[in-house]
Amino acid sequence: MPTNIITGRDVSFTIGGNSFDAQTTSAVLSNEHTIETYQTLDGPAYKAINDQWSFAVEMLADWGASPSLCETLWGVAEASPNTGISTVLTAVTGAQFTFQVLPEWPSVGGTAPDAQTVSFNFTVIGTPAESFT
Repeated sequence: MPTNIITGRDVSFTIGGNSFDAQTTSAVLSNEHTIETYQTLDGPAYKAINDQWSFAVEMLADWGASPSLCETLWGVAEASPNTGISTVLTAVTGAQFTFQVLPEWPSVGGTAPDAQTVSFNFTVIGTPAESFT
């Protein structure tokens, strides 16, 4: 089987009915899958007990843009910290993941003369839904 290198990816956030397609430089959806091991007389037994999904995003800061994801996230984190934000991650055409994340406060600033960047490690609510076509 030939190697298939995937380069297409995109992420969008929907907050208050507005969709943001940020200047994302990195987006990683991952899961910490917790499995307990129990020693029985017949040998080890395994039980999956928890899944905690996270979504790590790095992007170029968009302070002052209209609309600004950084400014919107700041407002949502301040006003509605327990309200999910609809998020769609497209890994490549035909592989899309839909989920909700809890808001985080964006960082502000950076080193000169580099572009300002912000990093997030969002907590995902529940398990992402996938669509493979």
